Amino acid sequence: MTMRVITQIFCASVLASTAMLTIRAQSPAERQRGITDPELEKRQQDLRLLDKTINAREITKTIKRRDPKVVTAEIAEDFARIQVVNNDLGEAVSGSAPLNLAFVVKSTAELVERTKRLGENLGHPEPEKGNKPPKLEPITDVEQLKHALATLDKLISEFTHNPLFTDASTRDAELWIKARRDLAEITVLSEHIKKNAEELSKAVKQSS
Repeated sequence: MTMRVITQIFCASVLASTAMLTIRAQSPAERQRGITDPELEKRQQDLRLLDKTINAREITKTIKRRDPKVVTAEIAEDFARIQVVNNDLGEAVSGSAPLNLAFVVKSTAELVERTKRLGENLGHPEPEKGNKPPKLEPITDVEQLKHALATLDKLISEFTHNPLFTDASTRDAELWIKARRDLAEITVLSEHIKKNAEELSKAVKQSS
């Protein structure tokens, strides 16, 4: 499990690093000559899209400031823990015992911490023009909380099963953009669930 996750993350890290290095290394003369090899042409198309959507300057500064081995280790650790915490939440929701609100608060707090650091290491997505984040409705009871956790589980599953993390040969720039946007959504929803679970926990204690 751990080795598989590390391998998946390594593939994604190599993709990002190669993209940035290739963009920086290509000379104006090379760009003027054009590319005749279809495979290389496809690669350059992907890289041009990445250049427009990924904050290359931010990623470059991160690489210079921190040891790439440390960054890669953090990515692998966070990627694995996000899945473990999500699985634990799923078991808590599906179990016969009443949902432990304190456990939900603790687990979502870790998800917020892990996804924020993973987002820093992978690079934050560029906001879409005219696109406003969806308004999250207040969670007023345990059933709504369970529904929110099911939505979170779906988001995390979609993120971790992105072909970028499961197929070393995948280099689709759109998938890279989607992965970072999915991660940002996971962070926002985790924070929302954590805050509302805290409020529900307070209400339960006051009523008892």
